[in-house]
Amino acid sequence: MARTRREIYGLGPTWNDTVLWYAKAIKELRPRPITRKASWRYLAAMHDFDRDQWVSLGYLKAREALPPQAEQDLYWKQCQHGSWYFLPWHRAYLLSFEDIVGAAVKALGGPDDWALPYWNYSSQSNPSALNIPPAFLTRTMPDGSANPLFVAARSARALNRDTVRLEAQLSDGDFVGVDDGPNAGVGGPRTIFMDHGDTEGLIEAQPHDIVHSQLGGRGGLMAYTTLAALDPIFWLHHANIDRLWEVWLQRDPANRNPTEANWLNGPSRKRRFAIFGPDEKDRSSNPQDVLSTAKIGYSYDDTSDPLKGVTRRHRRLQDILPHRQTFSVAGEGGPKAMPAGGKFELMGSNDKKLALGPETATARVKLAPRPLTSFTHSFSASALQPETPGEPDRVFLRLENITGKDGSGIFDVFVHGPGSGAGDEHTLVGSISLFGLERASAGTGGLNKTLEITNAIDALHLSKANLDELEVSIVPRSDVREEDQIKVGQITLYRQSSE
Repeated sequence: MARTRREIYGLGPTWNDTVLWYAKAIKELRPRPITRKASWRYLAAMHDFDRDQWVSLGYLKAREALPPQAEQDLYWKQCQHGSWYFLPWHRAYLLSFEDIVGAAVKALGGPDDWALPYWNYSSQSNPSALNIPPAFLTRTMPDGSANPLFVAARSARALNRDTVRLEAQLSDGDFVGVDDGPNAGVGGPRTIFMDHGDTEGLIEAQPHDIVHSQLGGRGGLMAYTTLAALDPIFWLHHANIDRLWEVWLQRDPANRNPTEANWLNGPSRKRRFAIFGPDEKDRSSNPQDVLSTAKIGYSYDDTSDPLKGVTRRHRRLQDILPHRQTFSVAGEGGPKAMPAGGKFELMGSNDKKLALGPETATARVKLAPRPLTSFTHSFSASALQPETPGEPDRVFLRLENITGKDGSGIFDVFVHGPGSGAGDEHTLVGSISLFGLERASAGTGGLNKTLEITNAIDALHLSKANLDELEVSIVPRSDVREEDQIKVGQITLYRQSSE
C-alpha cells in the first residue's frame, strides 16, 4: 500500500496519531536484542557503530552478545558520506526503517499505511519550523509513560535560520560536480563505497551536517555518525533530506541523476548495499532500485520548489547588473553558457596549517595575478545579459584536510579584505559543520569543506577592493575547545570557468 510522508507540523496536535504510533513502535523495537535485524539498535548500527561509545552511554551492555563479525562487516557501519551514494543509500536505509516501524505499528493495532513524517526546518511559511517538534521534547507520553522520542543528549531546542537555507543547494544543477574540482555538486563526488569520504555534496554539507551538529552539540547523539541513528529525530531529519532530493529533481527539468552504471548498479559485488525488509531478508537496494519513490511505495505531501524557479545565475545578476559599470568588460561576443561542471583553476592558497579553537582564526590567502585577471575578464557584456545563459566565473573556497578529535563544532566562515573588521568589508560566506570529523581524521586524512564565495567576491569587486590578498576568518558558533585539536591543512581558492 502506498504511503504519504507528511510534514510533522502539518499533522495536527503534538500527539497526533502518526507521532503517537511512532513512539509506540519505538518502545516495541528498543528491547529487542541487538542480534535481531528488525531491532532499534541493529538498525542504528547499520549507520555506524562504536562499541565503547555505546557501552559508555548505556546503549549496550559490556558483555552483550553481538551478531557474528562477518554479519557486522556486511550490514553495519555502511553509512555513505562524502560520496555520490549518500542520497540513494540513505533512501534505501530509511525505507527499511520505515517498513520495520510500520510493521510494528500494524502489529500493535495501528494503521497499515503508517508513514514516517519529515521535519521541514527550512519552511518559510511555518514560524515554528526551526523548533524541534514538541513530541521530541517532552519526557512523557499522554498516558504518563516514558516518552521514547525524548533524548536528553541533545544540545538545541531550535535551529538557526541561516544554516538551513537552501538557495545554493537547490539552485545548483549538477549532481556530481567535477572530479578534479572543488565543487562536488548536489549529490556528492564519484567514489567507491565510502562510509566516510572527505568531500561532500551540497545537500549533505548543508543542511544535513549542520542539523546533525546543531541538534547534537558536544556529546549529543546527533553530532556523531556512530550514535546519530539512536536518536528518533534522526529519521525525520533524513526523511527531509530525502525529500529535498525529490525537490531538486522536480524544480528543473535539466536536473538529472547520474546515468553511469557504477552509480546505478551501486558498489562492486565485493561491497554492495546490504539492506533488508521487515522480514529481515535482503532486498535489492542499489540506486537504480530506489530512484522512484512511487515504485517503492511512498510519496511526499510537498515537493514544491521553495525557490519558485529562481536560478543561481538570476540571483547573482540581480546583484551585479546595477553596478556593471564598475567592472572591466571584456569582448562583446555571443552568450557564454556555464555548463554543468566547468573547468577549475587554482586562484591562491595560504601557506600553513590553521588551528581552530574557541577564538576566531584568520588566514591570509594571496591570489595569483593571472587567474584573478581571468576572473575580471569573465564579466563580459554577453555574460551579463539577463536573457542569455552566460555567467561570469564562480569562485569557491576550500578548507582542506581538516582533522581533529571532536567533530561537534560549527563554524561561520567570513571572507574579507586584509585587516578589515566586522563592520567593514567583512562578509559571511557560509557555515560549516565538522560532522564525521573523527572518522575522517582516522581514515582518509580529514574532511574537505567547500563554500561557494562568488557573491562575496562580487561584492568586494563591486566595492573596488584590492583582491590581490584576502583574509579568511573562521569563527566558532558552538562549543569548540583547544583540546579538540582541530586543524585546517590548507585553504585554497578556485575559479570555475566555462572556457
